[in-house]
Amino acid sequence: MKILFIGESWRGSCARSLREALARRADIDLDDIAEEAWFPKPGARWLRAINRLTAWAYSKEFDAHVLNTVRSTQPDIVMTYKGNPVHAELVHAIRRAGAMTVNVYPDYSPHAYGDVHRRAMGAYDLVVSSKPYHPELWRSLYGYDNRCVFVPQGYDPALHLVPKPPVDCPSDVVMVGTYREQYGRLMIDFARALSDSRIAVAIGGNGWDAIRTELPSHWDLLGPVVGGRYVSTLRQGKICVAPLNRIVVIDGRRQPGDVDTTRTYELAAAHCFFVHQRTDYAQTVYDEETEVPMFDDGEELARQVQRYLAHPEARSEMAAAAHRRAVDAYSIDRRAGEIVAEIRKRTGTVG
Repeated sequence: MKILFIGESWRGSCARSLREALARRADIDLDDIAEEAWFPKPGARWLRAINRLTAWAYSKEFDAHVLNTVRSTQPDIVMTYKGNPVHAELVHAIRRAGAMTVNVYPDYSPHAYGDVHRRAMGAYDLVVSSKPYHPELWRSLYGYDNRCVFVPQGYDPALHLVPKPPVDCPSDVVMVGTYREQYGRLMIDFARALSDSRIAVAIGGNGWDAIRTELPSHWDLLGPVVGGRYVSTLRQGKICVAPLNRIVVIDGRRQPGDVDTTRTYELAAAHCFFVHQRTDYAQTVYDEETEVPMFDDGEELARQVQRYLAHPEARSEMAAAAHRRAVDAYSIDRRAGEIVAEIRKRTGTVG
């Protein structure tokens, strides 16, 4: 099967992890297009201003490059990971060129990223979503008539897999994630319920300075944490926290939010002890009595942290149990195999 893969290629991106997992398969002939080569994201304001002025030209060049690549290499499948720069007209043009179009979708709602993205999601032959509720709601809630199937997220063995538990954990609690309002409220409530200045907390990710004054002054805000540093940072915590963006309102209408994230699988692979925000789905992934404790809100999170800080043996046993559960059943290589199987069902091919 020949696949042209379109997605981000920086180390630590989920798109790159999936691309490399597909490339490791003997039954896949893979070519790829790196999004960031066409849509750079500079930090300087003047460069961002230039980007806004020239975005239409970059988009036109990107479209032409994609179509030229499709026509010259003749892939069976054009696969995008989320497909931020891919609009519906481009998807239709790829299909007219003879390739099946597949979108691997990692987010909670295809309505959350603007009308262009919203329309594009209905143009693909197949959407492979990481959210278990998407297939059932694909037509009734989101309004699409193309096919949607579910394949969960997974950890990247080349990045997240660590066979041994951490030795030195200078922080009591570590969380890594880009700031979101729900994450911020969780950690503010956690701090208030904890009311213990002896507990050392470190938070990694963009945007947390927005609530710096609402968090305890002794908490560490680490800034962006990506790639290999992501894993090493998580392994510096006695307890890691896996939050969820559970409440989503789009155009005034409530939609389902996250029931898991990539952290759900990455933390276990990295041999971290972690507590996970509770959902029905997460409870099917791990046993919360023997593998991964769970919490509903900041108060319960504080109770779980206080409980398990006092029991290092339990932390060690549960981290090992979660690691055994995840490896290698929750790996991106396993997920890539499931994605390929779904494509073969759709195309009627075997082997």
